Amino acid sequence: MGTPFITHLEPTRLDGYNPRLSHDRQPSHIPAAFRDAMCVREMVFVGEQGCPLEHEYDADDARSCHWVMYASVKMTTEPEERDPETDLVVRPRRSETTTMPIGTLRIVPFPHPPHPPDGARYVGGVLQPAEDSGNTTGNNSKAGNGRAHNGNAKTNENNPPVNNIHGTEAEPQRHRAFSIVDERRMSAAMPFGADRQTDFHNGKEPYVKLGRMAVIPEFRGHQVAIQLWNAAKKWMQENPTYFNPSVKELGMDAMKAGNTDDIPKWNGLVCVHAQESVIKVYERWGFKVDKGMGKFYEEGILHVGMFQRLEV
Repeated sequence: MGTPFITHLEPTRLDGYNPRLSHDRQPSHIPAAFRDAMCVREMVFVGEQGCPLEHEYDADDARSCHWVMYASVKMTTEPEERDPETDLVVRPRRSETTTMPIGTLRIVPFPHPPHPPDGARYVGGVLQPAEDSGNTTGNNSKAGNGRAHNGNAKTNENNPPVNNIHGTEAEPQRHRAFSIVDERRMSAAMPFGADRQTDFHNGKEPYVKLGRMAVIPEFRGHQVAIQLWNAAKKWMQENPTYFNPSVKELGMDAMKAGNTDDIPKWNGLVCVHAQESVIKVYERWGFKVDKGMGKFYEEGILHVGMFQRLEV
């Protein structure tokens, strides 16, 4: 493996992305870095873990920051040929060096849906009714996004919601008054309301969410995941106000803020919905299991909530 490098993709419109198609069949205007992130996610979450392809892309992808690690790899283009009688090489093997994505993660800005109830089950990001009850209350609640192989859980939607401000197939692209920066800030200014309190979250403080951490099998054990996390962490610490909404551009009413103390501001809190099998990985990175959040299933995989506060 050649010297790896990491690309950072800021929030961007992904209008026209079809969640039912693989990354290599998407429209050409979709940023290459995002298609590369989806390449890794499809290999890990869809190919290895059996999550439905249409659940891998979700409405948070357009408003998130993505990091993708690449490596230069020598690939054989033509195999060696030998004379069957003498076993002498008649044509040497030919190879070429190519750059390929090997790992990815994303950081989702606030706001977020409510914390999953203990024992809850989510499919495509939708809370499922309790198995022992016919009650369907809360069926439209969305889970937080995590998922990981070397990383996180995930939540997505079979069909992106029609009110997605970034546009979807269900909502054809139309004239918008906001730039992508405005949209990012607007999303951060639209709270879901007070959440339940857990061990590490008071139910009100804005937090960002680490999610979709994935490393392809051939490159595990090479510190890819921690390098991705370190890159994202360093960027967040250097840009602590990036996702904070702008009072000047949105106004107090749009942010539902009665006074300046109500304006949502990020103070270093990071959450991850971690697969139970990789808790120790996140603990080495400084995250702590939030027992008050309980355990829950995303795409049939058991998860726990974990938090860490960065110095910003």
